[in-house]
Amino acid sequence: MGKPKSKRSRIRLFSFAAAVVLALSVFAIAGTVRANRYERQLRASGERALAELDDSLSSMQTNLQKGVYANTAPMLGTMATELWREATSAKSSLAVLPLSDTRLDNTYKFLSQVGDFVMSLSRKVEAGEQITDDERQQMFALLDFAETLSTQISDMRTQLYEGFLDFTAAENTLAADTEQIGTLSGDMEDTEQALTEYPSLIYDGPFSDHINQMESELLNSAEELTQEQAHERAAEILGLNKDALTFVGTEEDNSAAYVFGTEDATVAVTKRGGYLLYLLSGSFVGEATLQYEDARTYAADFLTHCGFTDMQESYYTVSDGICTINYAYTENGYICYPDLIKVSVSLADGTVLSADCRGYVMNHKARTYTAPAVTREAAEANVSPLLTVTDTRLAVIPTDSGGEVLTYEFHCKNESDEEFLVYISTQTGYEEEILLLLYADDGVLTK
Repeated sequence: MGKPKSKRSRIRLFSFAAAVVLALSVFAIAGTVRANRYERQLRASGERALAELDDSLSSMQTNLQKGVYANTAPMLGTMATELWREATSAKSSLAVLPLSDTRLDNTYKFLSQVGDFVMSLSRKVEAGEQITDDERQQMFALLDFAETLSTQISDMRTQLYEGFLDFTAAENTLAADTEQIGTLSGDMEDTEQALTEYPSLIYDGPFSDHINQMESELLNSAEELTQEQAHERAAEILGLNKDALTFVGTEEDNSAAYVFGTEDATVAVTKRGGYLLYLLSGSFVGEATLQYEDARTYAADFLTHCGFTDMQESYYTVSDGICTINYAYTENGYICYPDLIKVSVSLADGTVLSADCRGYVMNHKARTYTAPAVTREAAEANVSPLLTVTDTRLAVIPTDSGGEVLTYEFHCKNESDEEFLVYISTQTGYEEEILLLLYADDGVLTK
């Protein structure tokens, strides 16, 4: 009787062991799956944090470069606010990375102090004092460190994408040397305040605004077209027979429009006034045979054909055989940057491939050009002594609050022949904006 019992025991034992092995295998597989999922989540989180950190540092670098040449309290205050916002964003991104905070003390110190330092300069100038040479050198030191840190972060992103990033090694990369930061004057408090709903401009040649959120005075004062009338207008713009266009639909935002199309082009005409809102073409771009000067002629003729007059080209880019030129409206001696039109021309045959007229349509209006209360000479005296003015003209630029301001536009150079545009109010003499001019083989841009 004992023998069968022993056999049953062995069977139960083997069954139990098999169950344990199976359970352990399932547990191991589940653990591996969880580990792989965690690794993917860590990588995705790291990629996102590095991308956001890279963007913040790039913006800080640009604002510091502008801040070096700011010379009035309002502009320095604007730069400080921008730097605070970007520094706070950078610290948030940095905190997400799997790095030891104790290794990054000087990096966090830099991010905390940079906005405070520029704000202290703003208060000093507001009190009637001048920025000293030592303080400007400190600004250059901050800029140097920002450039170094930005380069390191960009390198880390490349390593991460290529699968070579070691976050432990990255701690050594980001652990900044105190000497790199430079000696900062005064005791700076750590600023953790994040600015919400911060108004910003989209700089594009150099100015446009959040146009789709605005009300257009031009459209509000114009008569409304029927779909049939808009159809005829669209055909006229494209130089086609009306039958070659089909009705696609409507756009019902603040720049309400009828949309028509051909096999390779889409054109939108505003319901009020029949203005060209945009043109998009999918035409093939062949080998480039034309130059910028040729493209400018084709673009100017197209704008005149569409009824846009008194437009002046400003900045342009060339990419993949397409030249995109920014135009702004001119009136009473002022170049009105809010009234922006962008035209893209094929360098193969001069065909206009696209046109974006939203800036003009949404911003164009009757303006009052108040006589300058500050002379050009007095305004120029507020340009940074580190810059040399090479040219001056009057300009209308948008403000952060959605308004506009009349300015002197000073085209300047520093000792390294880098070029800047400094905008000083014709009414207050304060700086309103500073832009960097970027020259490359593919065109002229600003940031």
